[in-house]
Amino acid sequence: MGRRDQWKQVQSGIYDPSLKARSVEERETVPDIACSLCKNFAESAYASDGRGLCKVLKIGSDISVTPNVYVLEGEVGYPAYFTTDASSCKYFERMDFIDTDGSEVADPNFRRVQRQMEKKFK
Repeated sequence: MGRRDQWKQVQSGIYDPSLKARSVEERETVPDIACSLCKNFAESAYASDGRGLCKVLKIGSDISVTPNVYVLEGEVGYPAYFTTDASSCKYFERMDFIDTDGSEVADPNFRRVQRQMEKKFK
């Protein structure tokens, strides 16, 4: 797979129209084991809408199918949303601390989408 094909796959994952067609409740419901609770999820600071990339899985991976597809080599991370169900991902590592109000830490690795995380933990 060429570099241009990889970026097309990233774009299709991030701009998937089926993700935008969900209701507000569906978009804000965070599963018990979600990508946003994983140490390997890096949320996009630019978009700040819950998009992010996995630090371990690379483009071409798919944790929504059975059996899961794991690609560990490549340059581009696996695109995921904070509400992506990660219950079947064998690389899921739960975070010890999550900044739920956006002011506890300055490190972006601990910060997540504020509103949805507040609902999850309160």
